[in-house]
Amino acid sequence: MGNIKNRHIIDSNNLSEESYFISILQEAYACGLLYDSDIENIQLQCIDFLAYKSENYNGGESSSIRVEVAENIMKSNLYTIGLYLKSLPDADSAVSELKSTRIDEIYKKGRDLIDEKIRTVKHIYKLAKKNKVFTLNYTYNATLDDDGIGIFFRSYNPDYEAHETPASIDYQLCNPVINLEGIEFIHKYLEGLLIENEFCRNFDTQDIHYLLYGYDEGYKDLLINIFEHVLTAGLGCLLANKSIKKLDISKDEIQFLNRELSKDTNYSLALKIQNAAKKLIEKMNITNPLVQEYIERSLHKVTSNIAYGIKTNALDKVFVTPINPDLKPKIKFSSGVKMEDEDYRKLINQLLVCEYSLNKIAIIKENVESFNDLEDILFDAELNGEEKALVFDILEDIEVAALIKRHPFKSDIQAIDLSEAEHELRLDLQKYIDNLSTDRKGRIFKMVNVLIDG
Repeated sequence: MGNIKNRHIIDSNNLSEESYFISILQEAYACGLLYDSDIENIQLQCIDFLAYKSENYNGGESSSIRVEVAENIMKSNLYTIGLYLKSLPDADSAVSELKSTRIDEIYKKGRDLIDEKIRTVKHIYKLAKKNKVFTLNYTYNATLDDDGIGIFFRSYNPDYEAHETPASIDYQLCNPVINLEGIEFIHKYLEGLLIENEFCRNFDTQDIHYLLYGYDEGYKDLLINIFEHVLTAGLGCLLANKSIKKLDISKDEIQFLNRELSKDTNYSLALKIQNAAKKLIEKMNITNPLVQEYIERSLHKVTSNIAYGIKTNALDKVFVTPINPDLKPKIKFSSGVKMEDEDYRKLINQLLVCEYSLNKIAIIKENVESFNDLEDILFDAELNGEEKALVFDILEDIEVAALIKRHPFKSDIQAIDLSEAEHELRLDLQKYIDNLSTDRKGRIFKMVNVLIDG
């Protein structure tokens, strides 16, 4: 009889992390652990509990609520029930719970579990902020900020929207969190971020900055994962038989790695990287098993990047030579002295009433001597895109570079923080630059990279 029972054990691989409760019902029914009468009873209990929750949502009144609100409350209820069922030893235990315990009681256990998880996640959030990497990268800093993940703790509504994740999270982990919602997503995400931070804190902040700057001088505006770059650099150093302390690998060493690794099969390459990871863990004295396991899970992605870099002859985009930006030659740009406020107001009024674009440009050329004034005019004179392009035409390369430096259009990551006028200026500037010759465009961006705006 024991063998017959074992045939009905639910395969956990068939269960959905996002819709755990529903998938338990489906699998238990398919395996014969629940019958039609059981499913019907559970459904009726869920509907009755929804009515109860909806009445509470209305402040105790029994008046109707919108369909979409009711659907959302039901999703929240099912999420909370599923969260508790997930905490049980196995799926069979979850089915036994469903057969022996009322839905409202299971919900209460799940709701208590959410409160417990909120306390845990708040603690992890504090730890993640405490051991954060000091970096210029915008998405990393914004995500860890009170207006990033911090929004969750102010906006999360576990009673009616337990499945929602109200937070601004743009920074992607090396091992992204998938198939989770609500408090579970935030919990798993912060655990991953805490681990990534712990690993990166083994290296000097300045060396990480040089590494990321070597990858892209505008890395502060890129959607990159810092841990992935640091781990890759460390593995590259070990494969090149040098110290990982400074994450410093030269162009010649990258060429050497390209020659050597191109001889490997996919299997032998993966084995080399796996051995390098073991050596890295040993040399860095990483004893935290969670960090060790996270590194192991990251190796497939790193190995794929290396294999692709070899295949496309672009290994220097995977293994990066650090660059100290302070050692690069600089150009100091002077913005000039702004005109008096009264004179500026008169000029703006003159431009606003002027009907013809060419006349506007003539007025600007005749009256504007300061770059700061010209920049203000781009915002205040209500110029259209074509008129802004005519203004850009009268600028020297260094002045166009200064505009790009102040109003970068390389990424829209910070678009939500921009005014409409600033957003339009960036788009118009990008359109103008895109239409320039390759030579002039190259000259301008070289200036952008070495410009000191002062």
